[in-house]
Amino acid sequence: MSPIDAELERALQAALSTMDATDTVLRTMSEEPGRFTVKADGSLLTRADLVIEDLVRSTLARHAPGTEVFGEERSGVEGVRPLLAGEVDGWIVDPIDHTRHFVRSDPEFGTLLAYVRESEPVVAAISAPLLGVRGWARRAGGAHINGKPVRVSRRDDLAYAEVAFAGFAEWTDGRPGRNLQAVLDRSSYPHGTRGGFLQHLRVAGGSVDVAIEPWGKPWDLCPGALIVTEAGGCATALDGGRVGAAPSGGFIVSNGLLHDEVLALLSLDPQATTSRGSHSDGEVARGS
Repeated sequence: MSPIDAELERALQAALSTMDATDTVLRTMSEEPGRFTVKADGSLLTRADLVIEDLVRSTLARHAPGTEVFGEERSGVEGVRPLLAGEVDGWIVDPIDHTRHFVRSDPEFGTLLAYVRESEPVVAAISAPLLGVRGWARRAGGAHINGKPVRVSRRDDLAYAEVAFAGFAEWTDGRPGRNLQAVLDRSSYPHGTRGGFLQHLRVAGGSVDVAIEPWGKPWDLCPGALIVTEAGGCATALDGGRVGAAPSGGFIVSNGLLHDEVLALLSLDPQATTSRGSHSDGEVARGS
């Protein structure tokens, strides 16, 4: 193992040890009443968000001493800019992704963590303790879900692809590069989801071919982006740029084979979008 690989492996083990700690606390705190405040951007904040972010910091201080930690709650968007600009290296954490689910006692929430070097994620871990799901990856080390190596699908025809999308109004607000309808018209099996880390892991594992979201901050996107790319896929902003760099948010993860086609469809003038169900190859049966 090269010195770089050895360093990344140590960082990955630090990330997994941190997930062990946060899982234990989240299992307990998930039984608390769902009290929350609403932040300026409309997202929710609970005591658990702060407790978990602080726990991540203290755990990494033991397992990866000397590294900086940037979090959703304590750092915010402005605080993580130096990390994304490559001015510093460090960890980025979303202590509870899907806080709205957490406060409703819905098990679909988790902690997202990535180590970012020169503006790119090189180690990532995602853990959803109540679902029993954990994914991780390191650069050039492959991707794993629940201990098993995973790879993206090999489907190369969008007409037969499973396309998961999130959001609604965000796709019709007039911003360029958001012609979701063009993508849905081309796929025989599009379906709406809540978005987030589970879709990223499903793409990495090959059960979903493309996942598209109109929103997301860097802490939401960097961990899943690395896991998907290490599984052989592709992850970009909606404009094809670097994940987390677009000010308007938005994210595509795919098996790679369909990525350029999806980007091209998103960029089409909405007036050019054809009616749902018309495929150049003929009609494709839904659900087949």
